[in-house]
Amino acid sequence: MSDRSPFYDDLSSKLLLPKSITNFYHDKIIPNMGITLFLISQLFNSMMILFCKLLLMDEDFEEPFHPLQILLIRMSITFICCSFFLYKDPDFPLGPIGYRKYMVGRGVGGFLGVFGQYFALMYLTVSDTVVITFLSPTVTSLMAYIFLKERFTRIEAIGGSIAFIGVILISRPSFLFGEYESNREANPDSSPGREVETSSSSLRLLGSTSALLSTFGTGIAMCSIRKISFNAKPLLTVSFYSMTTVILSFLGIVLIPGLSFQIPHTTKQWTLLGIIGFVGFIMQFLLTAGIQREKASRAVAMSYSQLIYATGLDYIVFHHFPSGLDMLGTLIIVGAVFSIIYFKPEEEDEKVVGLSGGSPDIEAEAFIIDDEISLGELDNDAFDDDARSISSDGSSKL
Repeated sequence: MSDRSPFYDDLSSKLLLPKSITNFYHDKIIPNMGITLFLISQLFNSMMILFCKLLLMDEDFEEPFHPLQILLIRMSITFICCSFFLYKDPDFPLGPIGYRKYMVGRGVGGFLGVFGQYFALMYLTVSDTVVITFLSPTVTSLMAYIFLKERFTRIEAIGGSIAFIGVILISRPSFLFGEYESNREANPDSSPGREVETSSSSLRLLGSTSALLSTFGTGIAMCSIRKISFNAKPLLTVSFYSMTTVILSFLGIVLIPGLSFQIPHTTKQWTLLGIIGFVGFIMQFLLTAGIQREKASRAVAMSYSQLIYATGLDYIVFHHFPSGLDMLGTLIIVGAVFSIIYFKPEEEDEKVVGLSGGSPDIEAEAFIIDDEISLGELDNDAFDDDARSISSDGSSKL
């Protein structure tokens, strides 16, 4: 007897879908809905990074639109939206007393994470920026070992060291590789920060260093979230992070020489900024739905699909294909980080991210998408009610 609902069969017949498609959806997609949603969320994340790159490259600005400008506008909107839901919360906006120093760590670390990624886009391609941020799990594991006394295995140390070689191949510092020539002809009319990929070795090193800074910001944010645990609502940590980003972005624009306040002034620019916000929201929604249905280890493995999306979008939009050293560096980073996940102790793979009483899956927690909502925060929120509703003998409390 089929376990399909009558509604499902009726809908399929009305839509006149081929039976092979409906069977594939029912037999393959539905049982793997968590992975499917997570894969789609990675596509939306790559699209969000792409649109950010397009906004940074826009020639209609007298001066290149700085990442701090994007963060100031975008995070102001995020904070206003969070305030709408949290204004009655007694802990809003600074967080619960006793955990505010960790809230500061969450905010500052999150800012460094997202700013580092956005700044790297000024000089690196979308795919190069994405692949360097894959070092986040290893960096977070090391920081958790130092500050939280959590386990840091030998395979994580070896894998992280090997992955750093991949970063060197992508950044190609001039003192090792000489002056690097991009495989894409430079536009003489383009100013620094408006190119698909800079041909300057020093600027390329600056972009790669910024992407590495992003991974350390991620580590700070994740360790702070781990210390906060269930003592603050996930939305409250997001609001504090967005507030911190607004303040630091404002100070950066005011204090950094050569920067001034700019706002989008063309329909195209406002459209790009709106798409960044909309696509980011869809990504967060799909990420939330996906991680609630799937184990952290499988979700982290699917994060590497983002590299395929980013490379494809680079080629479709900018007609840019990675160079030989780019591809070699990418393979080294992905191979090293994936080996860390594959060879880690099996018992760690079964633990739920963020639940108190057990070591969290740091690798899953460290994969923040745009640093707004971490997998750890999502899991804490998703499993909090379940954890409280089940008694120690396994029976449900009514």
